[in-house]
Amino acid sequence: MKKEDVIKSLKINCLFSIFSIIIVIVAFETGLLIKGALAGVMSATATYILQTADIMLTVLLIPLAIKGFTNKLTKSAGMSEEKYIKLFVKKSVQRIFLLFVVLIVNVFTYYGINYEGALYCGLFALASIIYSFPTMRVMDMYLEKNKEAGK
Repeated sequence: MKKEDVIKSLKINCLFSIFSIIIVIVAFETGLLIKGALAGVMSATATYILQTADIMLTVLLIPLAIKGFTNKLTKSAGMSEEKYIKLFVKKSVQRIFLLFVVLIVNVFTYYGINYEGALYCGLFALASIIYSFPTMRVMDMYLEKNKEAGK
């Protein structure tokens, strides 16, 4: 497994997640999807539960995605380079997926019930995806830590 191919694949995965969110936002903004469609259908209690679940999902999954990635790779130091790269790919994809879930739920909550809190949570999720964008420098840093732990 070449490191360049791994990073290229992870970058495509991350960019695909971001562009799919952009497509959903454009669909709402152009009128293909109706803004506030859920607001009139849901009761006040259901709306409150959705708002609370949206915030809790953001508060739980963003730290889990970011810190879980770092913790797992740090605890697994000392592996062979090939196994460590496979673990890096697996954990990177999981991190991108968790952040994508947070972002997509926040976008649909914001546009579905016109809840501005979801906009702010979505911005945190977007910042987290940008922070987690896979680069060769980050991969090399973790591989170096892995080598040091294996000595």
